[in-house]
Amino acid sequence: MTEERDLHPLEEKLLAYLAENGESSDAEIIERSALPDEGSYRRAAEWLLSRELIREISRDEEEFVELGPMGISNLKAGVSPELAMLREIAGGAVSLQEIQKNTIFDSGRWGSAFGSLMKTGILKKDADGIHLIGEPEETVFQKIWDLVYEPLSAGNELKMERLPADVVSILRERSPQRGKSRAEFAVNVVVTRIIDIMEEGRKALREAQENVTIGVMTPEILADGSWKNAKFRRYQLDIPPSQIHTGRLHPYRQFLDTVRKRFMALGFTEMRGSLAENEFWNNDALFMPQVHPARDIHDVYYLNEGIEVPPPERELEKRVAEVHENGGNTGGRGWGYSFSREQSLQAILRSQGTALSARAMASNPKIPGKYFGIARCFRYDQVDSTHLPDFFQVEGIVLGEHINMRHLLGLLKLFAEEIAGASDYKFLPGYFPFTEPSVEMHIKHPVLGWVEGGGAGLFRPEVCQPLGIDVPVIAWGLGLDRMAMLAMGLEDIRDLITPDLSRLRGIRVLPDRLLKGKANENA
Repeated sequence: MTEERDLHPLEEKLLAYLAENGESSDAEIIERSALPDEGSYRRAAEWLLSRELIREISRDEEEFVELGPMGISNLKAGVSPELAMLREIAGGAVSLQEIQKNTIFDSGRWGSAFGSLMKTGILKKDADGIHLIGEPEETVFQKIWDLVYEPLSAGNELKMERLPADVVSILRERSPQRGKSRAEFAVNVVVTRIIDIMEEGRKALREAQENVTIGVMTPEILADGSWKNAKFRRYQLDIPPSQIHTGRLHPYRQFLDTVRKRFMALGFTEMRGSLAENEFWNNDALFMPQVHPARDIHDVYYLNEGIEVPPPERELEKRVAEVHENGGNTGGRGWGYSFSREQSLQAILRSQGTALSARAMASNPKIPGKYFGIARCFRYDQVDSTHLPDFFQVEGIVLGEHINMRHLLGLLKLFAEEIAGASDYKFLPGYFPFTEPSVEMHIKHPVLGWVEGGGAGLFRPEVCQPLGIDVPVIAWGLGLDRMAMLAMGLEDIRDLITPDLSRLRGIRVLPDRLLKGKANENA
């Protein structure tokens, strides 16, 4: 039995149209009925469907492709970054840095295109540079230009079902539901329905037409007495009023501030540093060889020429160079290559919070001492539910004569339970150039399953001795974004930075309930 409720004027207009014209499609009703616009029609239709006064006879869904903001930018340029890069390489370019001098696209878009082309296998990178494998005209990116960009530029509608599977795969990947301002494409679902009035709907329409219903009491109605024989529209007083939103801190900012306060309460000293760093502090001081794959342009963002980060003291630089070349006085063999001072001073965006630890250890730290930092880091990465191209790490070190791996595992356990609020976590052996032994912490997300929370270990002598440290040092670099997902009940890392205010307002962060882990499960 349907709920007794007066017809809204929009509902009455839609029922009147269907009573006169019979079953009709959405498009026919929007064009021919007395309803003011498409939004009004769709609201009225949903109300009537929920009350079972009309019925849906058929439904057809089609997916159409449109260009997103980045796609429109490509169209204006007359080429996509992938095709432009293939042309540059075919013309003799052998490095990404050389290609990035072409200002048709910014360095970030060139980097993304390089990653996409490497993923498809049409590019090969070796010691001599970048090389083409195959014909550029046969790539999926040429298909996308021919089958998507050109029809859309001519103003044609483009249905997904008409496109090859490899093209459809890329289109879906590049039409995200979040972060639409950076999307290359938009895939829109167009639903076509045919609806018709039901007998209960005809009855409701007759009753509405036979009775004058007053929705708003006016002075005129009171004066002329017409209210005496009229019917008043019912109102539902239990419907919640519209919300008034007051200003508050971003939910992720609240989480970061709470983490900072907890470390300060535990007696840690905070480490701070610039987002712009040089290779020396970001990599060299951490015993990462200059030929390490993570140094490649597609993993680290290099800053333009002319941007400099102050160099380290020459004596410190000399000790670090010796450790890389032959092990110095550490008893190790080093990496066995010629250390490049020019590369060491190259300015980059900080790719790991461990750069803060290196600077702290070279600045005469307290022993025993404990330090932490919340560092924003940057690495090229394909964006998905657990990856962003910039992210926050909580970095830390503890120095002391009797510090060992047992202390580190105890701290990691504390972080897993109190920062992430994880019930399930585990530690696995890991490898990092600057720690030995090394461990990875994994936490279990209720939807995504096991995700890596970060790495940790004891700093090697090759890291400590050149920086003037002769006691054991335990260190960790944990992904705060992923830990925040678990602590805040999110299933997609992009929700932490969404510009959707309604989504942000729905994220509840209660600082007094954060960082309590298992102890708070029954609170």
